[in-house]
Amino acid sequence: MIMKRPSIAWGVIVLAFCAALAEGDEKNRIQVVCQIFRLAGNIPSKTSVDEPIWTTDEAPEKLKNKVVVFSRGWFKLGKDKLEFRDGGCFWNKKEIPLGGPEKIEWPEELIRTVYSPVVLEMEEHSGREFRIESTQPIQYFERRPDGLFELKETELDTGLHFNITEAVEEEDKGYIRLTDIEMMMRTVVRRERIEGVNLPVGRPILSEEQYTFYFRVRPGKDYGILISPEQGQGGLLLRLRASSTRSGTLSKSSVGEKEGK
Repeated sequence: MIMKRPSIAWGVIVLAFCAALAEGDEKNRIQVVCQIFRLAGNIPSKTSVDEPIWTTDEAPEKLKNKVVVFSRGWFKLGKDKLEFRDGGCFWNKKEIPLGGPEKIEWPEELIRTVYSPVVLEMEEHSGREFRIESTQPIQYFERRPDGLFELKETELDTGLHFNITEAVEEEDKGYIRLTDIEMMMRTVVRRERIEGVNLPVGRPILSEEQYTFYFRVRPGKDYGILISPEQGQGGLLLRLRASSTRSGTLSKSSVGEKEGK
């Protein structure tokens, strides 16, 4: 019995060493979650940034006046208010669930959900893409030769392609670096104008929009990306949050629906 004790002790040490080695070899996983909204009209808003977000120190020249990335901001939508503050996103002071804002009653004439949530999970130093292809039935009015209006319906090929080339965690700086984020959307952006009618009820016009971003974010914190259209008012608003296992912000309870393939 006395001779077996050292063997048992050495066995415990070996097991502990193997467990520590396995834990050290576990790859860091990074998850990026987005909610995409479309804004209509000239909406009062204010945005700001209190940290270096762009990996190029400032927004690239080709994105200036088109893309604004911010950590704090608000949008006034009638009597309602959408806010980015304290690392979260809030609707009338209540945090919007990251899994989707289905229970929120949006003022549809000012804001609507395009996609929510878009989830991409990957190992560090790798990328992931998410793609949705869909056929969307849309109704519209067309003026007949007799002057009356006829309700018609058409089907349009809409979709979303969201791709992250590489995600790297800069642990010493406390950031997750995303390079590049490529986004392509095919959506209805406006309607054909019907003479004498002020309402947007004409034939829908489909547009393909493409954007590329590259910036750094703090794990577990919400950021806003405001994309202004090349023509007209309104635009796209993205809520983005990146989390990781290394930082402790990614857990089993994180969002997992609509994951990128």
